[in-house]
Amino acid sequence: MEQHKHCKICAKPIPLDEDFCSQKCREEHQDMLSSRKKKQYIFYALLVVFLIVLFFTI
Repeated sequence: MEQHKHCKICAKPIPLDEDFCSQKCREEHQDMLSSRKKKQYIFYALLVVFLIVLFFTI
């Protein structure tokens, strides 16, 4: 079997020098990363708000 790796989204076999099998998978991965980053910012913002509220109630 020829050396290969798998697409990060759909797991199809692809050449070693590629990360995705198509532009659609590349865009889906970018959307997933953007969503994850947005959720992370929201989490940290809520954490800061919680700590500020906690600080002022003590």
